[in-house]
Amino acid sequence: MFDPEFCEKRCPVCTRARRGNPFARFLQGIEMIVTLGGCPWGRARQEKYGVKPNEPLPPEPKSGNPT
Repeated sequence: MFDPEFCEKRCPVCTRARRGNPFARFLQGIEMIVTLGGCPWGRARQEKYGVKPNEPLPPEPKSGNPT
C-alpha cells in the first residue's frame, strides 16, 4: 500500500533531509518523534532497504570477477 520508493526518491522532506538540508532535517526529526519512527512511506522504506528514513542507503557492493 505504501510505496518505499516515494520516501526514497520523491518525498520533499526526506530526500532533502538525507542530502543535508538543515530545515528538512529539523522537520524530519520532529516527524520521526511524533510518528515513533517515521511516516508509513518511511517505514516501508525501512522494511525494504533496512535503513531508517533519515539514513542514506548503504553503498552497493561492487560486483565483478577479480582477475
